[in-house]
Amino acid sequence: MSVTTHHPVKAKATVICSRNDRVLLVRRKGARWKLPSGLIAPGEAPIVAAARELWKALALHSTGLKAVGIVEVGNVLHHIFTTDLPDGCSIALGRGIVACKWICWEELRPTMLKPTAAALLS
Repeated sequence: MSVTTHHPVKAKATVICSRNDRVLLVRRKGARWKLPSGLIAPGEAPIVAAARELWKALALHSTGLKAVGIVEVGNVLHHIFTTDLPDGCSIALGRGIVACKWICWEELRPTMLKPTAAALLS
């Protein structure tokens, strides 16, 4: 009897940014809303990738990243982090991001998100 092991193809750092009971969503051209995220480079620490993605995608410095856990969706292993952003912090769109918005947790619906983002939040 042989045992087949499954290994995710990719690893991503995904960040849930919150402020005053709202969550930050980002969108690329022609895509649905999602959480800020990016691939983790070989040998890179997931928290370093999370900080890098916040900087490249939104020009945000976050010193308060907290690891929440690891979730596998499809063939991607998501290292989930949270951070609380202060009122008035400035966001500048970058690296393929065409829009961002803050939305109340109560208003957030899976149908407005990319399927992966909806799966992560469930």
